[in-house]
Formats: sequence, structure tokens, C-alpha cells
Amino acid sequence: MLNLNAIPDGTGPLSVDRVTPTTLEPAGPDTSAQVEALRDSAQSFEAAFIAQMLNFSGLTEALTSGEGQMASAFSSFFLEALAQDIAEDGGFGMADTLYDSLQSRLDDGATPGLSL
Repeated sequence: MLNLNAIPDGTGPLSVDRVTPTTLEPAGPDTSAQVEALRDSAQSFEAAFIAQMLNFSGLTEALTSGEGQMASAFSSFFLEALAQDIAEDGGFGMADTLYDSLQSRLDDGATPGLSL
């Protein structure tokens, strides 16, 4: 679970489920589980990135203006779901680029969990 507690506008923590690259096996033949875990990790990262962009874009304020504290409390959930939907529909292509980069590093024998 990725938990980003430092959201400057104080709307609360942002949590995104993800599979960490360290759960992958070291270099070797790809398995469908490895490929799926790597794709899920890349897509979850893109969703978290998009959620942060939406949060800083002012969308939260636009959605909750005049609606009080209760609307504000649930706006982060809406942004997370919206970001996940955008990422699942292809997003900005960041997940694909990240996946390709990580996959090529694994193919070259890099050990999962080391810095890029």
C-alpha cells in the first residue's frame, strides 16, 4: 500500500494499492505472473502520479466548493478512483514507458529492488 501523507492542502492521505517490484524474481525467463506484477506496479504508480496532478490542479476545491467538510472528506476517494480509471484507460503512457524500462533492466540481469 502506497501512502502519501504529505498532501499540502490537508485533504488527508492518498493510498494506492500496488505490487512492489521487489516481489519479482531475479532475471530469468519471464513468467506471466512477473509480467502482470510489473504491469500492475507501473499502472499503480501512474495512477498515484495522476491523483497528485488532479489534487494540485484544484479539482478538489472545484468539486467541493460550498459543500462543506463532508464533501471535502470524500473528495480524495473520488480523485483516487478517477486517477485509477484514467490510468487503466491508458493514462499518459507513463505506465507503458515505466514497464518497458523496468522490463529491459530485468532482461539485462538487474536485481529487482535496486534503484533505477
